[in-house]
Amino acid sequence: MGNDYLLNEIQKLKDQLVRAVDEHHSLTNERVVQISQELDIYVLQFQKNVWARMNERGTLQ
Repeated sequence: MGNDYLLNEIQKLKDQLVRAVDEHHSLTNERVVQISQELDIYVLQFQKNVWARMNERGTLQ
């Protein structure tokens, strides 16, 4: 997955998460947790992509 796609999905999920928290007034609501977990997957993939790119460029020590 490309970073542009990931960033777009991350933003959409962040917006959904904010709306879900506002709607349910809870951080432990099933839907809130589900969105948060999905967001975690995309953020982790984005971080892996950035890490891999840095490694390819030799910018990691």
